[in-house]
Amino acid sequence: MIVVYAVAILFFVWMTKDMTVASLTHDPLFAAYTMSVLIYILARFVVAMFYTPVFDVGYRPTVSIIIPAFNEEEGIAGTIASCLDVHYPRHLVEVIVVNDGSTDDTWPRILEAGGRRPRFKAVDLGRNYGKRGAMAEGFRRSTGEILVFVDSDSYLDADAVRAIAQPFSDPKVGAVVGHADVANDLESWLTKMQQVRYYSAFRVIKATESLLSGTVTCASGCCSAYRRAAIEPVLNEWEFQRFLGRPATFGDDRALTNRVLKTHRVVYQETARSTTVVPTTMRRFLRQQLRWKKSWLRESLEVWRYFWRKNPGAAVFTYASIVFPFLAPFVVLHAVLGRLLWGSASGLWFYLIGTYAMALLYSLYYGFRRKSGLWHHGMTFVAIYMAFLVFQTYWGIFTMRDNRWGTRDSTVDHAPIDPELLTVLAPEAA
Repeated sequence: MIVVYAVAILFFVWMTKDMTVASLTHDPLFAAYTMSVLIYILARFVVAMFYTPVFDVGYRPTVSIIIPAFNEEEGIAGTIASCLDVHYPRHLVEVIVVNDGSTDDTWPRILEAGGRRPRFKAVDLGRNYGKRGAMAEGFRRSTGEILVFVDSDSYLDADAVRAIAQPFSDPKVGAVVGHADVANDLESWLTKMQQVRYYSAFRVIKATESLLSGTVTCASGCCSAYRRAAIEPVLNEWEFQRFLGRPATFGDDRALTNRVLKTHRVVYQETARSTTVVPTTMRRFLRQQLRWKKSWLRESLEVWRYFWRKNPGAAVFTYASIVFPFLAPFVVLHAVLGRLLWGSASGLWFYLIGTYAMALLYSLYYGFRRKSGLWHHGMTFVAIYMAFLVFQTYWGIFTMRDNRWGTRDSTVDHAPIDPELLTVLAPEAA
């Protein structure tokens, strides 16, 4: 069915080629942008075809799995269980859970799930410091050469730690991001859409960045690992980062990746798999996307200054990925207003063809790779992106000083951890 659908779309585009050519002739700047985006996206897919993960080379460093948690009473037990059950030498791995001042039953659930085990540490901060504070405290309590950060609504596959450790056999690698799928993918059309998007974001975008000299720009919080020696020099600056005079309280993963990437390679490891819970309502989804867009805007300012020193191919892709979102809203308005105000359908037609081609590419790629019936939900994501998310770039700029998460009532301030408020459950002697 996928093949038939693709052939039908290609035939449709061919039959309407005259109108497409007219768009190129009458509005060359608009058409040039659209063609540039299509070439950019196609190039990413082509490069990603050559990606292969690092195979098991027998590298077994000591590992600390760190789980920062805030008001996750429903899912934290499953997250802890998945981390305690990983297939990795027991004497080489520890699990540290940091409760960031939760106001629900997260702390009791942590104690129930972990218990007094030889390789389990539980820390209650006593108040809410924000995710960075919890992550940093987990780092200070850890002993591993490699630190694996796992979000409290994410779950590791049994082989995830073994797989994510392998790229660190290269001393130039400072961070590794695993592959994340959606845990609640079948819950609604919205979660199905996010599953298709997640797959493309990891298997295409991060795979391409990884191939280009290890230049992944965001090691996502679902499952990412860092070399201790790469984090230690930047920990304090990252923990208390400020932007526009305000504490940077979100985008922790992208900000930490950015600092590590300046001195090390950051790569993607497809075989280090995890799943994560995604928003189930459009309101929470849009708020999450806005938070991610703000962190992207903030960190892109830093990326712009140093990325030219990286792999030339990586630099081209990265600078293009920064420029295109700033132009996209004007392109959308140009296409739509051109039809409504001036009665010109050519620009709108060309825009719709380009959008549909991009949606089709993401959807068919997922369908061929995963052999899943969810493939057509990729079309939905592109429609939502063009209708709503494309305008979040400028909304993110206008609301940049608002550093609330939007999807949770976490603190918007930075403060050093108060040792008087700490409760620490030490591991039981082996």
